[in-house]
Parts: sequence; C-alpha cells; structure tokens
Amino acid sequence: ALPILNKMQKNIGSIACIFGCSGFLGSNIVRPLTLKGWRIIAVTRSPYKNSRLKMYGPVGDVDLEKLSNLFDEEEIRKFLKASSVVINCVGILNESKQNSFEAIHTRFPAMLSRLCAEYDKSLVHISSLGIEASSATSRYAKTKLEGEKIILETLKNKLIILRSGLMLGTDDKFLNTLASLCQISPFLPLIGQGLNYIQPIAVTDTAKAVVEVLEKEEINNNIYELGGPNTFAFKELMKILLKQIKKKRFLVPIPIPFAKVLGRILQVMPKPLLSKDKVELMQYDAIVSNKYPTIKDLKISPKTINEVLPSYIWRHRQGGQFSKL
Repeated sequence: ALPILNKMQKNIGSIACIFGCSGFLGSNIVRPLTLKGWRIIAVTRSPYKNSRLKMYGPVGDVDLEKLSNLFDEEEIRKFLKASSVVINCVGILNESKQNSFEAIHTRFPAMLSRLCAEYDKSLVHISSLGIEASSATSRYAKTKLEGEKIILETLKNKLIILRSGLMLGTDDKFLNTLASLCQISPFLPLIGQGLNYIQPIAVTDTAKAVVEVLEKEEINNNIYELGGPNTFAFKELMKILLKQIKKKRFLVPIPIPFAKVLGRILQVMPKPLLSKDKVELMQYDAIVSNKYPTIKDLKISPKTINEVLPSYIWRHRQGGQFSKL
C-alpha cells in the first residue's frame, strides 16, 4: 500500500473543482482523482440526483455543490476561491431553448477562463476531436472552436485543452442508443454512406488523461488530442456493434439532403436521435490530426474497442452477459 500512500501524500490539500461532474466523463473523473489524494468540489444542478458521487472517494472528500444557473458568477467565484485547479466537462450534443451551443461551448468557457485568470487557477478544458474541420458547417464544432480560442488567449500558460474522441463506456449515449434502436428497428441508418472516420476512446482513458495532466510537474503543450488505438468508418463501427449484440440488421444509407430534412424534423424532440447539426458533423472525420501531442505523449496506452465494448454492451444481447458470442 506504500506506493499508493506516497501518491496520495503528493496531493493532500489539493482540490479539483469539476463543472459537469454528473455527466458521462465528469462522473468518471471523480474516482481516479480521489485515489490520487485529491478532494473534489463537484458542481451540479442536482446534488440530490447525483449523491452517488459522494461514494467515489473517502468520506468528506467529494463535496456536491448546487449551481442552478451556469452563469452565476458569484457562486462560481466561491468554488474557484476554494479550488486548486478547475476542470470543465460541460458540453451538449443538442441545443434547446434553455441551452444553446453558443452559450454552453463559447460563453461559459470564456467566463470561466476569465475568472480562473482572476484567481490564478489552472483550467483543464474538455473539447472534441475533429472540430477544426467540421467547424466549417457545424454549429456544435464552430462554438467549441470559438470557446477554445477565447480561453487560449485568456489563460495561455495555465490551460490544457483535451480534445477527446467519441467516448465509450457503460453509460455512453452513442452505442447504447444505437443498440437500443436495434431492439425495435430492422435497420440502422448510415448518414451518407457511413464513410466518415471515428477514433473512439474508452471514457476511462480520457479520465486517465485528465489525471495525468494534473499530475505532471510541467506541461509544455496547450492542446492534446485523445483518440483510441484504432480508427473506424462509421459503417465498420455499426458492424462491430451488431456482432457484439448478436443481431442482424440492414445498414441503410441515407442521402445527406434527406438526412438534413429528417434532422430538422427530429431535432424538436426532447432527446433527438438526429438533428441537422449532427448530420453536418457526420460528414467529417473525428480522428487525431497529428498536429498536436496525443494520449501516448501522456504515457497512456488506450484500450481497444474489443477490450471496452464487451464489458457493457452485453445488456442489449439476448441472454445478456452469459450468452456466447
């Protein structure tokens, strides 16, 4: 136990403030940080709904704090004053009347970085792979990239941006949603021909990258690109999914113009499977560009999809985890 205790000793008294802690990535960061001795200020709209996070560390080390309004500077200042470092995992895939891409991906990071500069705090900001290319037509990507540019100008030497690929894991919204669709539909849609490339990564590996950049004595790069060990065309990924859940479904190409019309119709639903902006995004690759350091520069060997997917996708297979592949 001595090496673990030594690692914990290094961070005794260090406090990480996580915005978006109840999301897919945010909730996966809490435990690895507490294992390294960090205390956590977990900022969420609904502390009661996310009380499980308190169990991810020793008693008293995870403090759930309510933030009803993401732009409440007075409340955010309180959290920052008490923190050693700030982690921003806030992001949305679909716009709503309450939350626009511009507000969540540009205005909030801009405000947060300004306050971090005021209190001399470092910021780890989670972004996405492929946004430089897809920002040409996608509002999601454009606002993400604008947010990055603003915080780079504001913080410079106290900022690390981690551009993550599609994250896979127990609660992922992507493959779980498609696997659920397979239960009721005889086909899976392919936007265009399904030839856009994706570099999926285990959410636990992205979480490791967050911990690693906080553990490093010195970081000389502002941007890291986090992708898994393999790239797949969207169509290939669907075939891997179908093999894992032991189902045969038709993969039906949907022409881009028709997909955009369909996206406009579906995006008014509470949790839309498709939107016009998602159609724009899926015309571009979301892979490591090799213009920036990668997860391997953080001395992390990312898991393959065959190591990650079987651990949770079995729930969509007839017979569950005990059925044979």
